[in-house]
Amino acid sequence: MSVNQPQRLSYTRRDLLTYHDDVTRLLKYFIPRITDLSEMNEGRLYLTLIEAMVDNANFSIDQVALEVWFQTASQRKNILRASYLIGYPPSPVSAASVDMTVSLISGVAGVGGYPIPIYSRIQTVTSPTYEFITMESVTILEGSSSVDVPAAQGVRVTNEVLSSSSDGTPDQRYKISSAKTPHIYIEVYVSGVRWDFVEDFADSLEEDVSYTLQFDEDDYTYVLFGDGVFGKNPPLGSVITVNYVRTLADQGNASAGAIAKVIGSIASDVTATNTYAASGGGVSETNDSIKRNAPAHRRTFERVVTRFDYQAAATQYPGVYKAFANPNEGARTDIYLLPEGGGIASSLLISQVQSQLDSMKLEGALPFAFALSPANVFISVNIVTFNNRQQKSSIKSKVRQATLDNLDYTKLTRGRGFTISDLSGVYESLDDGKLVDYADFAILTRIPRMLQTNLSAPTLVGRAKFGTNAQLGLGYDTYLITAISTTQFAVSKNGIPQTTSGTVGIEYTTDNSEIQFTLGASTDILTAGDTWRFKTSKYTDNMVIDPDEYMYLEKSSDLVISVFYPGEYDITTKSAA
Repeated sequence: MSVNQPQRLSYTRRDLLTYHDDVTRLLKYFIPRITDLSEMNEGRLYLTLIEAMVDNANFSIDQVALEVWFQTASQRKNILRASYLIGYPPSPVSAASVDMTVSLISGVAGVGGYPIPIYSRIQTVTSPTYEFITMESVTILEGSSSVDVPAAQGVRVTNEVLSSSSDGTPDQRYKISSAKTPHIYIEVYVSGVRWDFVEDFADSLEEDVSYTLQFDEDDYTYVLFGDGVFGKNPPLGSVITVNYVRTLADQGNASAGAIAKVIGSIASDVTATNTYAASGGGVSETNDSIKRNAPAHRRTFERVVTRFDYQAAATQYPGVYKAFANPNEGARTDIYLLPEGGGIASSLLISQVQSQLDSMKLEGALPFAFALSPANVFISVNIVTFNNRQQKSSIKSKVRQATLDNLDYTKLTRGRGFTISDLSGVYESLDDGKLVDYADFAILTRIPRMLQTNLSAPTLVGRAKFGTNAQLGLGYDTYLITAISTTQFAVSKNGIPQTTSGTVGIEYTTDNSEIQFTLGASTDILTAGDTWRFKTSKYTDNMVIDPDEYMYLEKSSDLVISVFYPGEYDITTKSAA
């Protein structure tokens, strides 16, 4: 019996039944003795082998196709390659940073002060040990005993030779020998001349001495030069060197007080400490984050206009976990930063993000970057258990840990952090719901009030905000504002006058930058003698928990949770009478 030769076989066909029929006809044509393709027959073995090979080929083709497209790729090297191709530079690793206090071991600085050189080394006293380096040259002023200086975690490497003799070709590319090198601290020199970093070569001219940086799936950084048309390429014979910082990334977020051992020539004269934990150390951007942020980056076109642009631009900066943008009066926008690892953003990270935003803002825009202020929340709760034999200390420990886990900084968003009902559910789910019957919270809802003698007088515009020294901790302080003319007012704290007066409609900052507020609009007229009074609390910091829910300490508790939010007061006005 003759068998018609099948048409050309398509190895990428996805119709399994039709493909099976084609292979069957092909086998019978080339091997006429095969007439039985049942499970136990020789022909079935051939058929299965062919179909298995084709299935593997189809799988490989599918995987290759998926890896070509940015949104469907799964291999990190392909995601990174695609992101650079579409003009989105993923965030590299970031070094932890912190504001260190360096103090003289004895006495005060003499004439001319005591200099603290840049790149001074300070080591942790915890195990395992690792280093921080100061990132500015500062001086303990004459008559002073200490000074604050920003420091970053890492070891500085200098004069590493990438090429001892450049070949002069376009598109030169060199690999830095150490992994985990934050791009912000990389310096590139060509024959002793420092070249300029650019995000890409799109706007570079042929004479521009510029370079860009990329990193691979193993966090090794590459230095890329132009092609001679867009950006200059290093000339033939050039010596290319690099300075950089090698960091531990997220493992460098040292706890408060852990960085205390000064190393080097100044070690015999000064001590150092970090009052707050180091923060901002983070791993390179994850695959999911790259896929999420790349479209937002393209929409901003390297400029910021809306508050969403500001948030996206700040969040994409290495070391920033999350950013919240608040449009303020006029062209001002306040951007609050939450660093990787939680905690308080260092002055170093704030200044770096500020520079980034300034380079992207529109003419006349006024972006200001701040650290989120810590708000200490006291939670007092009565726990009723199912099992009375459970030890009180064990219950307290479980409740405390559950609270900490659920108030982790990664789970917070501005305007919606957690509510009492959220915590009730957490507690009542402990041990699969077999431990806690219900939780009764000893917390009242209340918002702080500002008492003013004349309800028709101007009041605060917007919210009163914590200033730069809010992280030092506010107490139960009373602030009194008194109008002294139609445009001027004086402020006192706990009865002690502030050194400067304020002007209606202009933002006023109290001594030590503790509180910032604006009284009325610039067109308002004050009446001399009118007063406004409000109090602060070091416990709740008047933190907004939910639109209709505010936490207020009713009675003390031994459970203190630090939650990071913009330090702002919601103030309602009420007559002092």
